[in-house]
Formats: sequence, C-alpha cells, structure tokens
Amino acid sequence: MTFKTWTWRGSASAIALLLASAAAGSPNLAVAASPAAKIEVAIPAGDLASALPAFSRATGLQVLADPALLRGKRTAGVKGTLDADRGLSQLLRGTGLTFVRNGGSAILRPAAQPISTVPSAAGAGRAEPASADTVRAAESTTVEELVVTGGFANSLARALADKRKAANVVDGISAEDIGKFPSNNIAEALQRVPGVAITRDRGEGLFVRVRGLGPNFQIVTLNGRSAAVNENMRDSGQSGRQFRFDTLPSELVAGVEVGKTPLASLDEGAIGGVVDIKTFRPLDLGRSTLALSATASMPQLADQTDPRVSGLASWTNAAETFGVLAAVVYDQRTLRQDRITGVGWSYSDPATTLGKSLIAQGINLYPTAIRPTLEREDRERKGVVLSAQYRPTEETEITFDASYTKLDDHYDELTYSVDQGVATLVPGSAVIKDNVLVGGTVTSTTQIGREVSDLAHDNLMVAGKIRQKLNDWTLTADLAYARAYSETSKPITRTRLLGPIGQTTFSMTKADDDAVPSVKLLTADLSNPSLLPFRRIEWRVNDSTDDEAAIQFDAERPVSWGPLTRVQFGVKYRERSRDYNRADINYTTNLAGKFFGAEYFGAFPVSDFLGDVDGALPTTWAMPDPTAFWSLADKTQKGTARADQRNSYHVSEDIAAAYALTDIDTKLFNWPLRGEVGVRAAQTKQVSAGHADNGSAAIPVRYEKTYSDVLPTANFALELSDTLQARVAAAKVITRPSLADLAPRLTLNSSGTVLTAVGGNPELRPFEAWQYDATLEWYFAPGSALIAGAFYKDITTFVYSQKTNIVVDGQTYLLASPTNGGQATIKGVELAYQHLFKTLPAPFDGLGFLANYTYTDTEATYSPTLKDEMVNVAKNSFNLTGFYEKDRFAARASYSWVDDVLQDVGGAGLSALNDSAFGSLDASVSYKITPRITAAIEAQNLTDAAQWQFVKGGWFGGYTNYGRTLSLGLRAKF
Repeated sequence: MTFKTWTWRGSASAIALLLASAAAGSPNLAVAASPAAKIEVAIPAGDLASALPAFSRATGLQVLADPALLRGKRTAGVKGTLDADRGLSQLLRGTGLTFVRNGGSAILRPAAQPISTVPSAAGAGRAEPASADTVRAAESTTVEELVVTGGFANSLARALADKRKAANVVDGISAEDIGKFPSNNIAEALQRVPGVAITRDRGEGLFVRVRGLGPNFQIVTLNGRSAAVNENMRDSGQSGRQFRFDTLPSELVAGVEVGKTPLASLDEGAIGGVVDIKTFRPLDLGRSTLALSATASMPQLADQTDPRVSGLASWTNAAETFGVLAAVVYDQRTLRQDRITGVGWSYSDPATTLGKSLIAQGINLYPTAIRPTLEREDRERKGVVLSAQYRPTEETEITFDASYTKLDDHYDELTYSVDQGVATLVPGSAVIKDNVLVGGTVTSTTQIGREVSDLAHDNLMVAGKIRQKLNDWTLTADLAYARAYSETSKPITRTRLLGPIGQTTFSMTKADDDAVPSVKLLTADLSNPSLLPFRRIEWRVNDSTDDEAAIQFDAERPVSWGPLTRVQFGVKYRERSRDYNRADINYTTNLAGKFFGAEYFGAFPVSDFLGDVDGALPTTWAMPDPTAFWSLADKTQKGTARADQRNSYHVSEDIAAAYALTDIDTKLFNWPLRGEVGVRAAQTKQVSAGHADNGSAAIPVRYEKTYSDVLPTANFALELSDTLQARVAAAKVITRPSLADLAPRLTLNSSGTVLTAVGGNPELRPFEAWQYDATLEWYFAPGSALIAGAFYKDITTFVYSQKTNIVVDGQTYLLASPTNGGQATIKGVELAYQHLFKTLPAPFDGLGFLANYTYTDTEATYSPTLKDEMVNVAKNSFNLTGFYEKDRFAARASYSWVDDVLQDVGGAGLSALNDSAFGSLDASVSYKITPRITAAIEAQNLTDAAQWQFVKGGWFGGYTNYGRTLSLGLRAKF
C-alpha cells in the first residue's frame, strides 16, 4: 500500500487547504487513508466549511477547496462505517459540489462542471474553469509527492492516525505488526505498544500488564465483547479473570487496541487498560483475498523443529455488499525450560527456640530449600475465525463473528529438592553475610518427583450484530456468547520419592551474580534409583468452565446543540459464571516407604541441564517411570470428598449496565476542542457458592452480594496547532476481584513438605479508583510523533494477600487469602517516540524507529501503621524497535525490558520471591521473492536472556531459562 500527499503551490489566498489533521505530520505532509479502508465516521449536519476539517481528521483524507465554493453551503452530515470516498460523497450531497481524487487528496469542484478547477494565477479567492490539459499540466508541475512505503511503516502510520483522532488515550497495532514480526501470540506483539509489558510462561507471552499494573487490572475483549477466560489447570494457583493470550494465535487477529482511559460505552472493569482484539472481516478487507503462511520453528533448548501453518480466505461480491471470511491456524511448539524453583527462605522468629539460636549467631534470614526442575512441553494449537458481513446499503449492516481456539498441552516435569535444615547446621560451617545465612553444612532430605499431565483449553465465541440507520438515528443490537473450558484431559500424576540423604553443603548467590547456588551432596548420589523410599502418587483431575452471555442495545445520532455534536446511549446485560471442579487422590498403599530398583526408573533425558549458567549442583538424577509405579497403585483407594468440596466452587455475576455520552466539538481560546463526556452505571449481583471448613468438616456455603457503581468519564483533545495536540481525561474506574479470590474455597498444599494453604474471600469489594491523564502529542512528520503523558490513579479500595495460620485436622497451615485493603495511589509518566525517516536520501529513507518508556510509582496503605509500594507492579519498562524497509527487503529488531516486580509488603515478606528485571531481544529479516511471496527469518530472545527471582537483599530466589527460538517461513498473499 502507498500513501501520498499533494500540496498545491498556487496563490495561498486562492486555495484553502483543509488538511487531514488527524493523520498529518505537518501542514504540507499528511498520511492519507487508503481509499478502500472502512472508517467509522460521524459528522453532524451544519456548515460545510466547518464539517470538512472534522471529516479530514476522522478519515485522514486531505481535502482541497476554493473558499468561494464553500461559502454559505451546509451539509446534512454523514454517519456510518464507510470508506473515505463514499463518506465524502455523502457529506457533499445537496451542496452542488463533487470531488476528484489526486493521490492522497480530494479536490472539490462544482458538480455540474465537467472538468476540474484550478486556481487562477491572477485572481485571489476566485475559481476558474480549466481544460483537462490545464489540470494535468498543473498537477504535473505544481504537485510535490511524499511516498510512504512498506507494510510495517504503513501500519505504524495507520495506528498513529487512529491514536490521534481517537476520543480517548489509546494505542494499538495492526495485522502488519502482528503477522510480520516474531510473535507466538498477541501478547508478544503488544509489548511494543507504549506502556504495555507482558508476563511470560514457559517463554511464551501469557498475560499483559498496562502502565506497570498487573494482569488482574486489565480486561480483554474480542471485537468489543467480553472474552471468556481459560483457567490454569497445572497447579493450585488460578488466574481468575486474566485472559490467557497463549490460547490465541496471532494469525487470527487483524489488530489490537489498548484503551488507557475509559469511555462510557466500554465495559467497566479495568483500572489498567481495555485490550480489544479485533478479528478480520470480509468487507473491511475490501476485496477477495487469499493469504497463506508456513513456518518452521526451532527452539534451541528443546532441539526440535515445529511446524506452523495458517491461511485466510475472504470473498466479497462485486457490489461489495456481502462477504464471507475464514482464517485458520495450526501450530506445534516443543518447549524446554531449565529452572530452579521452590527456593525457600525464612525469617528467624525470636518467639521460637530455633529463632533465638539463629539470632544469637547473627542470622535473621536463612534458606530452607532449593528445587532444580526440568520442564518439557509439547503444545498443539488450532484456531479458526469465521465472519460474514451483509451491507446492502450504508444504512444497514449485519455482521456475524465466530472464533474457536484449542490448545492441547502435554507436560512433563522432572525435579528434586534439597532441604537446608538449619536446625542441623554443623557448628563452624555457617557463612553469614549481612545477617543472612548464605552457606553451611546441614543434614538434608530430598524429594525426587516427576509430574506428567495432559491439559486442554478450548475458547469459543459466537456473536451477531445488526446496525440500522433510521433518519438521523443509528440503532445497534449486539448478542454474544463466550465460553472457555479448561480441563485435565488426562489426570495429573505426580510420582514422588522422599527421604534423608545425609550431609550436604550449600552456598547461596545473589540474583545479579549470573550464577545459581551450589549444592553438594556429601554422602548420597541422586542418580541411584534405590536411594530414596517411595512417598506417594498424587492424582488429580480438574476442570473449569467460564462462560458469558451478553446482549447490548445502542442508539446514537448527530446533533447541533451548541458544542454538542453527537449523543449516544445504550444498555447491556451480562450473565457470567465460573464453575471450577477438582478431585485429588494420594495413592500410598503398596508404595509408601518401599524401595524400588532400576526397572522403575528411566535415563535422564538431557545432558546439558543448567548448562548455560554457573553453579555446582546435581544436574542429573533418577527419573521415575510413572507407568511402572502406577501399575502397582491400589486403584480402590479413594480421595476425600471433603477435600474435593473445599477445592471446588461456583461464582456467578449478573451485570446490568447503562450509559449515556455526548461528543463535543467547539473552540477554546480559538483552538479546536473536541471531546467525549459520559457516565456509565452498573449493578452487579454476585453469587459465590462452595464449601468452608471448620477444621474438621466441609460445610456448604452460599454468599449473595449486590453492589452498584456510577462511573463518569471525560476525555478532551485540544488541537494547539496542525501538529500539536493536548489531551486531558478523568474517570472513575473499577476492577472486580479475581473470580478465584471470590470463591469460598480452601486448597491445602499436597505436593511439598511445607504445610501451606490458599483460600478465597466472597466478601471482597471491587478495586475502585479515580484516575486522571494528561498527554501532549506532537505529530512532527508523516507517521511520526513524540508523545508525553502523565497519569494518576487514586485507589480507594484494593485487595491484597494476607497470611494467617489455620488448623485443619490438627495440622497448622500457613494460609494465604485475599482481603480488602486501604487506599493506594499510582502515578507515572509515559513517553513514546516514533519516526519514519522518509525524508532521508535513498537508501536511508527506509529507516524507522520506535521507543517508549513507562514509569509507575505506587504507595499503598495496608493498615494504620503499614505503608509500602503495591505488589506486582513494575516501576520501569521500555521498548526499543528499529526497522528498515526498502523495496523487497525488510529487517526489524525489538528489545523489551521490564523492571523488578516486587511481592513483599512492608518488609514483612523478607522471604517473598520477587521477579528480577528482564529484557528480551527479537528480530526478523524478510525478502519479497515476488510481489506476492515473502520469505522470512525470525528469532526470539536472541540474547538468550534468563529470568531470575530474588528475595529482599537481592539473594537468589529462582532461575528460568527457555533459550532462543529461530523460525524460517514463507508468506503468500493473493
């Protein structure tokens, strides 16, 4: 696609240049909209001379006209989703004017005149008829051209134009970004958006954080509709409302928009941001299209080659009134992670005999355990998107959307642990630094385990929308159903051996030492199959169904009520529910306490475990064969119904919402001012059902709760010049607690040797906040901008985790459960720079650069005496992207970095595991073999960066390395 800008050199007083200030970089340079692009336009009836600049801002189409042609003319306005040419034709109906296209511009002329008009060289403010030859001569001699080429550059310019004309603070990416950059899923593409970072799982982007806030503060929608959420099946931790981006392949997505300030018309629930994923639609593509891709990926650690294929087919009729589209993707991923997890630290408790002894030796903090872990996965992902559009006229449109994805995951984990029992510390062996025990000789126990599971995640959405224009009114009805189902398609089985191993020595490191701790077994060999007695087989099945049905009605119309140009209102009703079921059995009969020979074990599968990092600890160990041990298990053993009841729950929400808003278009100190002001009211009826435990029995419980929120919003944009724009916004926002946190549930630790528990709290209140934004945007060149913003969020209620002791069946567990907190503040700044160097001489005119940085500072009041930062917030994050596109060649590189993410509060969590700062470099090179076929080489995590964790003081808390991934692919589009 090519964008052009034309500038007439005639008499300045003879021609008024009504520039596309929503897309222009300067008065003479504009990135114009593609003629085929469909854009939402809402220009009210009124003076034509005033309507044309608004139309230009909305569409990016530069309009040129003699002022004499516009004098006294009025327009009936235009409303709907249509391309720029059709929109301008409707805007000019009844005015006696028409237009001709000149590249990226439109030149107005009288409708009855058979040829174009050009400015008189002698007359000012006067249009004269001209011959066709005169027009062609004028165009050839007086027009300057700026060409913006390259798919990635075009997509960036398009996203910037969308940001400039949006009512709220918004950033986004389009299919050019997603489909032509190394991205396993949408989350990995989004990390190049200002203010957006991601959290990874097994090396793949899993969740999104906006402006430093954790994934629980964001909501994700699909084509503006709430997306159902797949749940974590692997362990006891649950994601709640956090959308798993690993379930959605990037090939199925046309674009993503991240709204950082809310609109009254958007679903409530995000203090961070609203991430709206847009799928492809046939009439939006504009013509019949076939796109195919095939990629082979090679993950370095897994040492495999994985296929990935996708296809998109779209058909529209000749009149472009009806179209159908289908997009499919299939991929396999082989993953390997070398990890050290389960690193335990403890604080010396002066109330205990051991604690007093340690404090006497100058030890306040000491390690308790370390667990090297090899994780391997085989993932298979399938996805399909279907869409149909029927638009017989501009007044009527019917849209059908359906999407389905399925992720199957075979997981195999090998692990051992070494307990550092400080009560057995050999006198004189202790190494103490800054009151921290970092080395010594102790008597240890070890647990060797293997976990095997098959997990499955399905995600379905079916939706329909009808839009009808009746005179000035546009009425819309939208009906959607979403369902996310996650299950253990085969039970999770954990095969565990546990016993003493005699004396060990340990030496702990700091997370920034680039070395893992050292552990030496003085009297045992972990590769000896008969070293440890068998403990148990842990068997678990669980499933989660998250579904939502929603219906929405909207109505809007243009108005001319002073500064008000449009009114819109609507209602929405949503029914959401989460059913979570879990059952556990511990098999011990015929197994517990017995020793088994080599026939029950296999050879360790890799020879280079933890080969990329310094540290001396066992890197191979006996690998249990789950099938062999399972054959010995007594299948008549049953789990306890009480435990299964405690772990299972039902949570539902019925949400009724209504909103009203109005657009504003006026002037402030002679500067154009536009904005949108509205209010949204929502009532939530919540039901939480499950079982509580009184210490000896599970008791059925049900909690009902109803609460209401009134959420005003205001967004304003002030156009200080053709290139400079200021924004301010204010709103009240909420984030509902995690569905898992709202559940009356209690999960007791079943895998380790430390007694812990996790619970829910149905009495949690939503996070509530007032937030304020101020932004200055300088669009200094086509597709280029320098943007600075500040934000402040005043949270009046928030939820945090509290730890207490509970007693169940005579055993004391350390329970982590959510509780309502006090107040908190979040403040920060956001900087973004984007430049397409199109004015440089060839061949450097193919260069481009993006950079963004976000700073987030927080303070929370947890109690009258405790104030500290909020947990799970990254203070600093940035992204740098450089690219070059020229003719058939393209190259891009992107580095994304996120600061430390803390999990301790007030110093009380000295042993809490915090995430160290992490940066990842991705790159790609592509070449167009033909205009329709492109070959590409892509790489992820080029620097082979590893993720580290630490406890207070910087001491080692964890290590994860998933290595580099190289991909080779072909793309074709017809």
